[in-house]
Amino acid sequence: MAVWCSTVRAEKTQTAEVLSPVRIALQWLPQSQFAGYYMALQQGFYREAGLDVSLLHAGPGPSPLDFLVNDRADYGTLFLADAIVYAREPIALAHVAQFVQRSSLMLVGWKDMGIETPSDLDGKRISYWPGTFSIAFTAFFRQHGIEPVVLPQHHSVNLFLHRGVAACAAMYYNEYHRIYQAGHDYEKLSLFLMRDYGLGFPEDGLYTRAETAARQPEVGLALRKATLAGWEYARQHPEEALDAVLRASREAGVPANRPHSRWMLEHILASIFPPEENVIPGRLDPESYQETVQALVDAGLVDTVLPFDEFFPIPFQATP
Repeated sequence: MAVWCSTVRAEKTQTAEVLSPVRIALQWLPQSQFAGYYMALQQGFYREAGLDVSLLHAGPGPSPLDFLVNDRADYGTLFLADAIVYAREPIALAHVAQFVQRSSLMLVGWKDMGIETPSDLDGKRISYWPGTFSIAFTAFFRQHGIEPVVLPQHHSVNLFLHRGVAACAAMYYNEYHRIYQAGHDYEKLSLFLMRDYGLGFPEDGLYTRAETAARQPEVGLALRKATLAGWEYARQHPEEALDAVLRASREAGVPANRPHSRWMLEHILASIFPPEENVIPGRLDPESYQETVQALVDAGLVDTVLPFDEFFPIPFQATP
């Protein structure tokens, strides 16, 4: 599979410091889901933190976990549930930052193909992303005692749009809106948001090898702060962030339009800076970690897990 290195340009800064090179693998193609990283690079926040950051976009196929395993990246983005399941194997992982605090993961089904309740999925053809991203769906199926016929979804919902499957995976901020843009009104669809079934785990977080976190905790802390500053900049300057997203998409040959990119940016920002008073942007809440662990244990997907302090070894410091 092709991998694109982001061409978002960093502002030139005068510095005598030697910058630490850092490769970050993002789990999908260029889109608003990663606007904060683009802004941190473009506005020079990484350079100001002493980091020479390269953004790598892994498309359908290899995940950021694969990049970490094969030493093709130093850091990578993963969903929390996936990281918990793979925390020890094939490599020991460490959590660096939690950006997406609320789940947008869902299954979308055609009502006119008989999909109204979770039990209607039993024995039906559905598609979702293979490998990482699939943990919550596996838990959902076990929770409801159903066994759908699963097909790989890869990079689009075209199979669903052509009715090759009765249901497909979607993110509320992405594929759900793409189905609408393809000309299908929402009332035609049945929605199964994982968060409505106790499986609404926090999603995009930043991870590295445990040995890297132990050896260079200052780099992880600098990445956390600079990336969070990038997300705050995107929140304050959404049109500028959209310009960067669309430029990265165009240069990678990824079809994109401004209305959909704006929809995604608005909804991803709402998950990074949610209104709940107990949520601190960039921080993994210990209670959310334990709730996710318990749901995975209940689904039979894990039996032993890392203690929170071992999973999240770099102490949280709020950005000044």
